[in-house]
Amino acid sequence: MAAAAFLCLGSSLSSLAASANVTVGSPTDRFSPAVVNINAGDQVIWTWAATHHSTTSGTNDVPSGLWDSAIVNSLPHTFTNTFPSAGSFSYYCQVHFNVGMTGAVFVSSGSLTPTVSITNPATGALFITPASVTIQATASESGGSVTNVQFRVGSNILTNEIAPPFSAVTNNLAAGNYTLTAIAADSLGVTATNSVTITVDTPPTVTITNPLNNATLSAPANLIIKASVGTVTNVQILIGSFLGTTVLTNVTTSPYLATTNNVGTNSYTLSAVASDNLGVKNTNSISISIVTPVTNTISGSTRAASTNFQFSYPANVGLSYVIQRATNLTSQNWISIVTNVAASNPVVFLDIHATNSPNFYRVGRMPNP
Repeated sequence: MAAAAFLCLGSSLSSLAASANVTVGSPTDRFSPAVVNINAGDQVIWTWAATHHSTTSGTNDVPSGLWDSAIVNSLPHTFTNTFPSAGSFSYYCQVHFNVGMTGAVFVSSGSLTPTVSITNPATGALFITPASVTIQATASESGGSVTNVQFRVGSNILTNEIAPPFSAVTNNLAAGNYTLTAIAADSLGVTATNSVTITVDTPPTVTITNPLNNATLSAPANLIIKASVGTVTNVQILIGSFLGTTVLTNVTTSPYLATTNNVGTNSYTLSAVASDNLGVKNTNSISISIVTPVTNTISGSTRAASTNFQFSYPANVGLSYVIQRATNLTSQNWISIVTNVAASNPVVFLDIHATNSPNFYRVGRMPNP
């Protein structure tokens, strides 16, 4: 019968009240409700609905001596007991304890309430889409125990955790503001709540459109660096032998560009860092090379056939060159026959449309940039 009484205690919790009323002997040989919750200093009032019943503190026909109404044989009848201190108090009917007529009174000190605190993330934390956020909380109750911590994202219940460590994970949060809540509850149903707010943001987009990535330019170079971006509040443009070493400018409105002059021979990283109003950043970087141009000369000329004429010229790999042809050196109408980007040094050029008539050739380096 003790096991039956224990199961009954754990399954019929009522709400906290200044006093509690219990009906004796209804329905059948039972206390109704079998379990009540009150605060220290409150009282329980038993009212008999049938005779030959008692309310006696203790278990299994073993009285504890805290209260005893004795067996009541006439109606109407009530019995009242005041509970001055916190604790759990079992009781039974002296006549019908062996058929499960048992009950319990849970008395709270009135100050036993759980505490809960979200330890991660911090309120005001900023995340990037799609965000996966781990929510962690600590919860306790002095003199009692926390039996459940419920986690919510907004009004949506994420999970219920019945034992520490108390945590939950929410995935794929879209851009927006969110309230994360942890609700701790003790065995009596008393709750405590803690909430934090977070922001999920989509990073801005940024792409350097000029110069092209891996471009080779001739020194001293005058650079105009341009960037294409999404919705931003600032674009910072940098140049350096390594990423982000020298800030050229900060631009808050379109067009997003920066100019730097007389850049010497070296390899450089150009970076554009876009920021939105929340301080979320995105970066695009490209690499360029600036070289000292070699002197243009033509050498190794040969005629392989009546219409084929071949020669070579020194070049900087990656720079652009134009080859022109004329019928005399005083001609004002040099004809550009090919423009190319040097892939080797020297460059070998073959003119398959040469004629037997005198032709003159010259090689020029294109503006780089």
